[in-house]
Amino acid sequence: MGEGVVIGVLDDGIDAGHPSFGDEGMPPPPARWRGRCKHPGVASCNNKLVGAREFTRHLRNPARRAPRAGTHGTHASSIAAGTPVRSADGGAVVSGVAPRAHLAFYQVCAGRGCTRSPIMHAVETALADGVDILSMSLGDDDGVGFHEDPVVAATFSAVMKGVFVCAAAGNKGPTPGSVANDAPWVLTVGASSESSPHPTNVAAFSSRGPSRNNGGVLKPDIVGPGVDILAAVPRSPRGPSFASLSGTSMSAPHLSGVAALIKSAHPTWSPAAIKSAIMTTADTSVADETGAPAGYFAMGAGLVNPAKAIDPGMVYDISPEEYIPYLCGLGYTDDQVNRIIYPAPAVHCADMENTEAKDLNTPSIMVALTADRPAVAVRRMVTNVGAAGSVYRADVSAPEGVSVTVIPGELQFDEVHQKASFTVTVERAPGVVLASDVLDAQIAWVSQEHAVRSPISISARF
Repeated sequence: MGEGVVIGVLDDGIDAGHPSFGDEGMPPPPARWRGRCKHPGVASCNNKLVGAREFTRHLRNPARRAPRAGTHGTHASSIAAGTPVRSADGGAVVSGVAPRAHLAFYQVCAGRGCTRSPIMHAVETALADGVDILSMSLGDDDGVGFHEDPVVAATFSAVMKGVFVCAAAGNKGPTPGSVANDAPWVLTVGASSESSPHPTNVAAFSSRGPSRNNGGVLKPDIVGPGVDILAAVPRSPRGPSFASLSGTSMSAPHLSGVAALIKSAHPTWSPAAIKSAIMTTADTSVADETGAPAGYFAMGAGLVNPAKAIDPGMVYDISPEEYIPYLCGLGYTDDQVNRIIYPAPAVHCADMENTEAKDLNTPSIMVALTADRPAVAVRRMVTNVGAAGSVYRADVSAPEGVSVTVIPGELQFDEVHQKASFTVTVERAPGVVLASDVLDAQIAWVSQEHAVRSPISISARF
């Protein structure tokens, strides 16, 4: 349940003495942990809350020196990795998704919100401390370019160090193009709710794709529970407190907890492999706020399925270096790219072959068909993380008027960690009137044990 994993939460404060952060039965943090308990609102840390730092002192009025425990940060932290606690009056047991994971808290928001400088410094500190996962229920949804956002650079540094980054998609739905935290190396999380008669809906407030910044990588990536989520809030005189809150701020720590479960089970997996496991095992029977089947710009790959995500069968892996020619392909200057990837060695985009967004080895596929380009081919590589001797066959579903062809149609793996490549060609049938200028298709690689699904988002403007 998350053993040996440290989740770093960036938020507005934490009630460290809340029973949800008690450490009964918790082992000490991993030996590599270097974090400190240095926060004016946290008297002491323990084996659950293994670090606490504050980066907002310069943002506040000096008269309000002692930071109040944050409702938002307490709630998010307990969703990710809270200790199981029975709520008031003998009610339900409230537990985090990864109750055996450790928490480290970094206060980056105060007063009027979160600003970039504290977030950037907190990420740098968290990486030096040795976190495994960063959970960020915050973000800039004003659509600034990656080169203008130091938080993008900070999260790239995290992925370079093998740290998984999970962030909220934002609460500006259902407006198209409102999704925040849309860098391809981040898991971007929308919010779902459970309501009758539909078992799962994308919340109306959950921000929607497409991304305005990333050049054609499908966002959000996934949805997770984010409506009326019961979790810890700062204690009142009546004792331990719990409250139900809603937002993608609640969904993101759900996914941080799921990532901790996967990281604990597979310590050597890269951030991209963990992200792939979450996306390719998601449940796709999700409705939007109107009750109609949800599109990919609302739900990403679908609703997270934690049990399946731990055993995905195959993963789409990406090394951090592969994002660099993609950034060059977005048209950024050498200086802008080097600002994003620092402290990685400086690069010259002219010296490398640029990568189109569609060709990043992501679990999702997004293509644009036009009159000049009625067929588009993309290449993907998968890694077998299931049993040796696994055989997968491609099962394709496509909308009327569009064909999706996968070559080869069968993948055979003799060994664990063996890789295989395939090509997907999406083509518009001539003379057919399409139902919409945005269409959804899907590939599922199916074996006896697994179904590894990839959403295909097709923009068709003729």
